[in-house]
Amino acid sequence: MALQRHTRLLAAALALALPACPAEAHPDISMECRVLFNMDGGKLTGFGEAWTFDEAFSAQLVFDYDENHDGRFDEREAKAMETEVLGRLAEIHYYTYLTVGGTERETLQPFGFRASLDNGAVTFAFGFRFPEPIDPIATKVAVELKDPDFAVYAALTQDQPAVLRGDTEGRCAATVRDDAEHPYFDGTIIPQEISLTCRPAPYR
Repeated sequence: MALQRHTRLLAAALALALPACPAEAHPDISMECRVLFNMDGGKLTGFGEAWTFDEAFSAQLVFDYDENHDGRFDEREAKAMETEVLGRLAEIHYYTYLTVGGTERETLQPFGFRASLDNGAVTFAFGFRFPEPIDPIATKVAVELKDPDFAVYAALTQDQPAVLRGDTEGRCAATVRDDAEHPYFDGTIIPQEISLTCRPAPYR
């Protein structure tokens, strides 16, 4: 079982390393994504992501990692996925491109990984913390999810693509737009950008 798993993972790694020609572009994997911004005391402390994979890749993950066939992922099975699947994505930013004040943050370290299975669909969820809380009124924060090689197509879910937690005064909003200024995969794919904007508290 372990040999079969690592053989499939090696094949997937080779597929990611050898992108198709743009004329033949077709992602091997698709996933619907949601971003959660975490606020505390009016500051942005980090954000989380949830990736729900397509039917075929979900079935492959279940086959590879639900070793006791109980229809869920226990702690050991989830840890194996975190190490063997998510862990291989560090060099490509975990498909996550974060800009703070117009500058891209190169180093990202996920935490709190969870894997769940619902009606045949596998979802990965995890978070990223900021070294220091960010004032979203003074600093623009934006997130894009994309695979520049287009082996994986990351699309924002139509149902609440962005969620805010901890915005107790309701002064922040997340906006989704097509980032036509930064297409990828030889200019053929336009990513979606989620940006967070907040308004100051009213004078009293």
